[in-house]
Amino acid sequence: MVKKIIAPFLFSMLMLMFTFLLLGVFTSKSAVSVENINYATESGSGSTSTLVYVDPEVSVGAVGQNFTINVKISNVTDLYGWEFKLGWNTTILDVVEVHEGPFLKNVADTFFTFKVNSTAGYMIADCTLLGMVPGASGEGTLATVTFYVKSIGDSVLDLFDTILIDSNEQMIPHSAIDGYYYTSMHDISIIRLEASKTTVNVTVKNNGAYTETFNVSVYYTLMTDPLIGTQTITLQPDTNTTLTFTWNPPQSGRYEIQAEAGPVTGEINTQDNASKIQIYISLSDPETYGTDEYVHGGFKTLHLVVN
Repeated sequence: MVKKIIAPFLFSMLMLMFTFLLLGVFTSKSAVSVENINYATESGSGSTSTLVYVDPEVSVGAVGQNFTINVKISNVTDLYGWEFKLGWNTTILDVVEVHEGPFLKNVADTFFTFKVNSTAGYMIADCTLLGMVPGASGEGTLATVTFYVKSIGDSVLDLFDTILIDSNEQMIPHSAIDGYYYTSMHDISIIRLEASKTTVNVTVKNNGAYTETFNVSVYYTLMTDPLIGTQTITLQPDTNTTLTFTWNPPQSGRYEIQAEAGPVTGEINTQDNASKIQIYISLSDPETYGTDEYVHGGFKTLHLVVN
């Protein structure tokens, strides 16, 4: 009796594809499609319920930020190995990270590899189980891909040339569904926050595509009503300005200063709309102040020391 060995055949086949991959011998995608139907051996086998798809279907981001999508599979039986290609608009996006998902790893050991062609704007990823094991069934994540947003615009996240193989070395019929990305057109941020004994300077920037009018407020913590002040400004796209708020600390001590901008209507990324620093004020010492760093977006701590 001839014993059928599945793993060596699949491993040899996938290693051959990986060799082509590393040599750069994989074809480019010239046409963008929203959905591709991939059949095993019979094109007339009818529709299939197994899906390979980009999740989330629609992603929104801001210039200078990262976002992550998952390539997922659903309603599959006995998946032993897979391959997909993913394309994007290179003027808008760059791929910065690719990781294997847990779907096959939850069954047994795997071999995973990928290659990114940043110039052409697409990547290929492959994964197979190792050994005499049954394939994975159900639904889960095949891979995760993280993009960096270079400029304002939109892009189809084009999932194509997908291949699914079962533990009997047969192709699995399935559908592949693309994703879509667009840049948020409304985005403001605080890029610098400084404070002294008499003033607080807040630098805000309009990262979006529209002129925005919004409030910028500054607070400190040692007052019952800690609001230092609010100013309303109008910013053209891709511009920034610094606002100065005058304040009078009531006593010596350490203060936390917080600045908040907006948000504006339609803004998605609001994590950089606020910033905090810490400052020590000595009312008995009128000398100058020195800073060791400045806050650039996000929530960070800044210490101002009175000399």
